[in-house]
Amino acid sequence: MYKRILLSSLFCLTAFFLKAQVSVASADSAYLAGNYQEAIEIYQQIAQEQGVSAPLLFNLGNAYFKADDFGHAMVCYQKAKRLDPSNSKINSNLNYLTEKVQDANKAEQKGKKKKVAEDTPNFLQSVHSSISEEHSSDNWAGWAAAFFLVFAGCVALYLFCSGVLLRKVGFFGGFVFLGLSMIFIVFAYSAAAVSEEHDYGVVIAFKTELQTEPNAATNNNSSEGILTQGTKLRIISEETDADGKVSWYKVRLNSDYIGWIQAEYLDII
Repeated sequence: MYKRILLSSLFCLTAFFLKAQVSVASADSAYLAGNYQEAIEIYQQIAQEQGVSAPLLFNLGNAYFKADDFGHAMVCYQKAKRLDPSNSKINSNLNYLTEKVQDANKAEQKGKKKKVAEDTPNFLQSVHSSISEEHSSDNWAGWAAAFFLVFAGCVALYLFCSGVLLRKVGFFGGFVFLGLSMIFIVFAYSAAAVSEEHDYGVVIAFKTELQTEPNAATNNNSSEGILTQGTKLRIISEETDADGKVSWYKVRLNSDYIGWIQAEYLDII
């Protein structure tokens, strides 16, 4: 009976794996044939049925990019980067798309001299970004585990070796590697916390105007500037409607672009 259950489980897993492979192959074929909307639909179906992964989000972002939907392409690339921060292909496509979005925002300025890039981070912000955003929590956790094993080796060296020099190496080395292990654990927690944050969004509307107030019908409401699809914005605060649903977000690109945007025009990452 147990053998029958095991065989049945293996059969189901094999069928599920083959179905997933066929679906991905179908999406890839549609993409290569230039049927980008079809590829998008298949990739989205895979994500709904099997969950997301960095490769899947990367491929979905590529399909959106080819379909000239820079907003959703940026969302996919940003989410893929969170799952695999050090992936060179993801970072390369993300940087290229960011440049195109900045060029589009420059074209909307109509002669105005505004910055279209995010504020340049200071030294401490750069260090935090390098730790928390450029490396995954799993990466830092792996280093923490490796140094802890070296620490255990140093403890064994101190306890079981009779030579004075080896015992000193084990004693002082143990402190060093234990400290490094603890530091990398802190880095892992920091990276995990950042990956769970949802304080950034991407403009998915073709174009949108930032407003001074969270109400498009206000007579005194004026534009703080036009931003195009794919622009990544930091969320400062939000405004809810009578039903408690978020209707507006106050966002910031840099010191030149701060204002309110309707929630339907922003996709949270």
